[in-house]
Amino acid sequence: MRSFARFMFSPCSRLRQSGALHFAQAAWLLFLTFAPLSNAATLLEPVIAALPDIPLVIQGDLQRLDERGRVEQTFRVEMVLDWKAEVATARYTIRDAFGAPLEHLAITWNDPARPDYNYLAGDPLRSAPLPPLHQAIQETDVTWLDLSLSFLWWPGGKKTGEEKVRGRHCDIIELPAPEGQAYAFDTMQLWVDSKIGIVLRAEGYSREGDRLRRMDVKSFKKIDDRWVIKDLEFLRYPEKTKTLLRVRDVAERERFEAPAN
Repeated sequence: MRSFARFMFSPCSRLRQSGALHFAQAAWLLFLTFAPLSNAATLLEPVIAALPDIPLVIQGDLQRLDERGRVEQTFRVEMVLDWKAEVATARYTIRDAFGAPLEHLAITWNDPARPDYNYLAGDPLRSAPLPPLHQAIQETDVTWLDLSLSFLWWPGGKKTGEEKVRGRHCDIIELPAPEGQAYAFDTMQLWVDSKIGIVLRAEGYSREGDRLRRMDVKSFKKIDDRWVIKDLEFLRYPEKTKTLLRVRDVAERERFEAPAN
């Protein structure tokens, strides 16, 4: 995971002003590219190459919903992302509604295909065995693999069709899971807006072809000639339970370079 949309960035002051609407610039704008779409290779290469070149801190909420769509439980999420450091890094902290820490995962991409993980748990946070990355976080419908968008680095992939999502024409990109590693899905399908390049939907499927999870962009908006995403919805199948990821704030962070030897 090394990159994010260069064209999606504005100065720090404007990041603070647009706050939640610049959510895409942090963890999920991985999905944005304005390159023409013809196959998965030409889609994913510019997406990864366009990740932000400045460190960001994103504050948001994971909201687990009940069967009536009411918020059942809220967790705070902090994401510290530095895709363009000498070694790309991302840190995710999950807290309860009162701010007490629950879990923390740090990812370092020394090898893009096999990142290093450091997992902490408890209050205070202490080193703990790494859980399965496809396991749900705090009984929500979101996993660590969802937050890190690992499937964007899966090799291979192809365009399999076209379909409308939310009234917009999309190209469907299918990505097979790499062999020899544990993932929540056997394949991923991405619905990419063929005009503006936003991934409006992503679904994960089992080896048998059963749909296991869906990520849906619930709202996005054009600001200063930039398309930005505000809210995401995660659905788990066959239960059809829902979790929302809402961003409250995005801020620039100073980069601390490793001292030269």
